[in-house]
Amino acid sequence: MKVIIIGGGIGGLTTAIALRQRGMEATVFEAAPEIKALGAGIVMASNAMQVLQRLGLAEKVKVQGYALKSARIADENWNTVQEIDSTYAINKFGVGSYAIHRATLQKILLEELSDQHVRLNHKVVSVTQNQNKVSVKFENGVEEEADMVIGADGIKSVVRQSIFGKTDYRYSGQTCWRATTDMSVPAELKDVAYELWGSKAGLRMGIVPVSSKQIYFFCTVRSAAGGKDDPATVKEKLVNEYSEFGDLASGILKATDPEKIIRTDIYDFAPIKKWYRERVGLIGDAAHATTPNLGQGGCQAVEDAYALALSLSQYKHPEKAFEAFQSLRYAKAKYVVDTSWQFGKITNLSSSWMIKLRNSAIRLVPESTARKSADKLFQLNY
Repeated sequence: MKVIIIGGGIGGLTTAIALRQRGMEATVFEAAPEIKALGAGIVMASNAMQVLQRLGLAEKVKVQGYALKSARIADENWNTVQEIDSTYAINKFGVGSYAIHRATLQKILLEELSDQHVRLNHKVVSVTQNQNKVSVKFENGVEEEADMVIGADGIKSVVRQSIFGKTDYRYSGQTCWRATTDMSVPAELKDVAYELWGSKAGLRMGIVPVSSKQIYFFCTVRSAAGGKDDPATVKEKLVNEYSEFGDLASGILKATDPEKIIRTDIYDFAPIKKWYRERVGLIGDAAHATTPNLGQGGCQAVEDAYALALSLSQYKHPEKAFEAFQSLRYAKAKYVVDTSWQFGKITNLSSSWMIKLRNSAIRLVPESTARKSADKLFQLNY
């Protein structure tokens, strides 16, 4: 079976690997002239690591990534609001969570594919299909035909638009800045991923080591969409905005190269009921775009890759395989989208007494309940 995958991100590359391991002819077509790792850092949580184990890639991520022993939500004074210890995930699922720079992860994935399996500078113009084949036209004049097409081209998916038309996006009300900072990981951050919640609506700072000498951070705040930064002052702006998180947080921001800071308005779209039409299907954010509040965007794309390859090995007709794939993945992906959206609303509270009430309520949540919620993310059903 010949498969065209549109999009050279984590989901597209993992899908190509999973399909080729099962004997299918899969080629990735990427619009950009080179694959650049935007977004700085990413956490491969236990569910994604379980998939990478099955694909024979987990050890490379473990060696080149950073093992996280716990994930903590804390207030502006670094007092713990909620903590999830990864020991339970290791004991229950066999593997915990690892933080890694996106560039490093993409390099690991690309090393599994030859140059002929990843074709750059191919921007999709149109996707058409008939009873037997799918044809993709690219802006550079190339036209390719295959048995099926997989859209792994993100929230603004051209493939999705080609089969379902326009999608209405939802703005979360939050803007995010993110980057990696070259500095040795201080003792306070060793093996721990922090998410700090501030006293202002949507004010959060995530701090995650991705190696012993590199720290990934993200900062969010409630904001209107479409804002712009002055590169000359953006770092000073962030240092001032997030100063309530103390010297350690400010030190990370001050040590950051301002040219590496990426600004993004956070969007998703309400879950769509169908991810495929005949020989064309969607995975990852193209199918179920989620806000990053649960840290599951990339993880869900990795899950999609494996589940789709499994379905295609069981059902030779693309539409049957897509149907089986969606049956495996829909409930969990929708849970992630919905829960992440609600989580964003919780962090967008504006009044100080509601913020204090929120933190107090979360502190009262039993550890067993928090683990059950994590289980919904980490458990695989295939």
